[in-house]
Amino acid sequence: MRFRDFIIRRGLQIIPTIIGLSILIFYITRVMPGDPVRLYLGLEATEEQVQYYRKLFGLDKPIWQQYIDMWINLFSKGSLGLSLYTNRDVLYDILYYLPATLELIIISMIFSAIVGSLLGVLCAIYRNRWIDHVLRVIAISGVSSPRFWTGLLLQLVVAYYLGLLPMVGRADIPITRVTGFYLIDSLITGNFEGFVDTIRHLILPVITLSFSPIAQIMRLVRASILEELGKGYVFTFRAHALPENLIYLKYMLRNALIVAITIIGMLFGFFVYGAFEVEVVFGWPGLGWYTVRVALYKDFNAIVGAVMTIGIIMVVTNYIVDILYGYLDPRIRIRMEVK
Repeated sequence: MRFRDFIIRRGLQIIPTIIGLSILIFYITRVMPGDPVRLYLGLEATEEQVQYYRKLFGLDKPIWQQYIDMWINLFSKGSLGLSLYTNRDVLYDILYYLPATLELIIISMIFSAIVGSLLGVLCAIYRNRWIDHVLRVIAISGVSSPRFWTGLLLQLVVAYYLGLLPMVGRADIPITRVTGFYLIDSLITGNFEGFVDTIRHLILPVITLSFSPIAQIMRLVRASILEELGKGYVFTFRAHALPENLIYLKYMLRNALIVAITIIGMLFGFFVYGAFEVEVVFGWPGLGWYTVRVALYKDFNAIVGAVMTIGIIMVVTNYIVDILYGYLDPRIRIRMEVK
């Protein structure tokens, strides 16, 4: 199978996945207990007011017709409906809150890949010594510790008792919004104080979100390095009296980073749903923080829009990973052609 045909075929498989996800989420939001209109209007609303707003939001129509209207409004008007929580269009809210989540996830992924790889190499260099044992215990703790507990612990110790970093929020210094990514916006506008302030607010959420991925990457990189030790090129370099640190860091680390990058791609889903907990704990105004609030408010339009956005991000990410695998390993394309 040609690589172009592989890309097209995998891309076509995304369409039924997204449609199926949208139907499931849309139906669930419409059959949830409680009346979102009465919650929106309050307990003193009259029956006439309730019926008026039910008609305004299209809730008087059959579910299948509401679903079709959603897609028609999206493609014709660029609208996902009114949010009961913010009184703004849901699409506007998603575009407003999504950059904060992506900024947190991207920084966490980069941080996890770098720190996890370096710690994995360190464990391999000092294998079966005290530093290796300590880091492996930390790795087990990182995998088993709930994210919300880790975040609360960091808030209590680092932010509250030591006062080293902010406890909640995204920035204390006002930043002119250009792209929605505060690190980029602060540099574009020359607000270097805001850039530093954004980094200070990012540190604790990034550590919390990255703790478990770092542990997993560290363990896999350590295993990969130890496997590389038995290969011929390592014996050749040692025979030529190359320094051990040079062999580890220049040659073996390069192969270990491939493992780290592969794991990061597989862990992307973890970063996405893990960001929900982290955003709630740290008051990070991202899409996860927004979704939790609209869910508590039974804001059906916002729930559908937010969950669909997250689902599309997951599907597209998996598609990109599949394309990269198909490019790097033609055997994947061959197996797909056989199927």
